Amino acid sequence: MNKKEKKELLKSFKEYSEKVIASKKESKKFLVKTGIHTKEGKLTKQYAS
Repeated sequence: MNKKEKKELLKSFKEYSEKVIASKKESKKFLVKTGIHTKEGKLTKQYAS
């Protein structure tokens, strides 16, 4: 990966992260999509202590 590709990747990641943290709804959708939370908002088995 060259410098230009890294720069583009970082730019797209920053844009995506800003979208995810823009609202509580988007944040919850991200946590469910990644398997950290259930649709009910509880931690999944892997993340519960």
